[in-house]
Amino acid sequence: MNRKDRRALPTQGHGAAVPAGLSAPAAAAAPVLAEASRYQQQGKLQEASRLYKRALAIHPGDAQAHNNLACILLATGKLDEASARFARSLELTPELFELYPDIVAMLVQVNPPIGEAMARAANAWPRLLSAEDLLGPSGIAVISSDAMLRCLLEQATIRDLGLERVLTSIRAALLKAATNADASGRVEENYLRFCCALARQCFINDYVFTSAPEELKQAEQLKASLARALSSRGAVSPLWPAAVAMYFPLGSLPDAHLLTAQKWPVPLDDVVTQQVREPREEQQDQDSILRLTPIENEVSRLVRQQYEENPYPRWVAAASRQAPVAVIAYLRNEFPLVPFQAPDTGNVIEILVAGCGTGRHAIELAQRFKNVHLFAIDLSLSSLGYARRKTRALKMDNIEYAQADILQLDRIGRSFDVIDAGGVLHHLADPMAGWRILLSLLRPGGFMRIALYSALARRDVVAARDFITGQGYGSTADDIRRCRQDLLNSPHKTLARYYDFFSTSECRDLLFHVQEHRLTIPEISSFLSGHGLKFIGFQLPPRILHAYRDRFPDDRIMTNLDHWQQFETGQPDTFAGMYQFWVQKD
Repeated sequence: MNRKDRRALPTQGHGAAVPAGLSAPAAAAAPVLAEASRYQQQGKLQEASRLYKRALAIHPGDAQAHNNLACILLATGKLDEASARFARSLELTPELFELYPDIVAMLVQVNPPIGEAMARAANAWPRLLSAEDLLGPSGIAVISSDAMLRCLLEQATIRDLGLERVLTSIRAALLKAATNADASGRVEENYLRFCCALARQCFINDYVFTSAPEELKQAEQLKASLARALSSRGAVSPLWPAAVAMYFPLGSLPDAHLLTAQKWPVPLDDVVTQQVREPREEQQDQDSILRLTPIENEVSRLVRQQYEENPYPRWVAAASRQAPVAVIAYLRNEFPLVPFQAPDTGNVIEILVAGCGTGRHAIELAQRFKNVHLFAIDLSLSSLGYARRKTRALKMDNIEYAQADILQLDRIGRSFDVIDAGGVLHHLADPMAGWRILLSLLRPGGFMRIALYSALARRDVVAARDFITGQGYGSTADDIRRCRQDLLNSPHKTLARYYDFFSTSECRDLLFHVQEHRLTIPEISSFLSGHGLKFIGFQLPPRILHAYRDRFPDDRIMTNLDHWQQFETGQPDTFAGMYQFWVQKD
């Protein structure tokens, strides 16, 4: 998964001109938004608020308008309304979740008790606090109606340690309440809704939150009670399946299908869809996925098994759709100073996504580029089933999925205009052999995007893997949960800076992978020169590109790999997000 490709919404206000290609509602709202932005910049917040609301009545899907209105509401102390508007902006632009520290900071501004709870939870850890000790006398009611917090729980993995610890304590409190709930008793709406949101989060993060033995025993007992009630067609409190779903996927119940036949409150029905209906759909999908090549290599078999057990990663929403652009236009925008030739291609650009995982990156490529057809392969049928379900839900028909081993692709008799191999080659038995095979499928003049682990940037991961080996941890979910807590109490606690640290499947990929190679810039440079590849450039945040330009002003196009080697040596975290770069074949 290439997180660096996410593009945040522009932070500037709307300009006066109406951009070409807008939908009719967006075009109609644009002048109103421009006027609202001017009033906001002048500090005339009441007028700006009125105009933003008018614009949203015309075009409800404008994420920037929701965000700007939320900022006004926050500034004027209308915190609940601000939370709802920020939540809607995030739902419309899921790529903003890549700015997670900023989102958590905004959440704390919208709901200050959450920030106070984070500090209390950190001071008490590993002891879990009651909801009242965390949040005050009102307990969970302080946060149960917070729209922004629910959005974070339902739409993306929680990637903040302080917030994770708060939620871990709250989960235990909700479990106690559910255990004591009467089957026929009334459940307060916001309470159930929050419990369901937390259950959805736990499924997204593969149940990575830690739990004490007595807490887990209580969850298992509630699960058994729920199973008995379902099989006997007895009365079931909605809190029971909601609470069980915070600890175990509902699909693991022996009669899970019975959950789909009952009429539940909407938030709980959404949990049943996530944990029962959708996994069943993915499983059924696997039978019809094309098996393109055999998987014979021993390492490939081990990697496949890992991703069958832990499809990587779970995700909810792809980046928001923008007007698609031609591939060549995209590259010229990304690398405006680099000279390269546009290859001769047909009317449809054929793209191979090698190692597509659960499909988010492939889907975003298919949305970003116009006139493209994607052929996306992966070793794992579980991952491919997930990808196909998400693709179908988005009503996309320009992606074809297949199970295949990159090391066997030279026998398929196909070629491509563009090949995307982001984060897959370093998991092969021989990365360079896999790279050569992919090159054999790339047409002359074609482009390739590669992502590889940096040996220098992953030095902390290497040290942590040594620690894990020395302590004898396995790659089971229980071991990963225990290991995370032990790492946080060790010199390796800086691993929490990696977003992959915050879910079981991603943490397994980060620290427990069955096969990992790390490379250096000289190794990459040698391969490029030996295989007729033109280096187009690294994809990096602007701050890093500016720092490089300041150090090497003579390298205007920023393609001198010797200079990049010097730069990385001085700034060893430059490629913490992998070496991500584009090349063109002669």
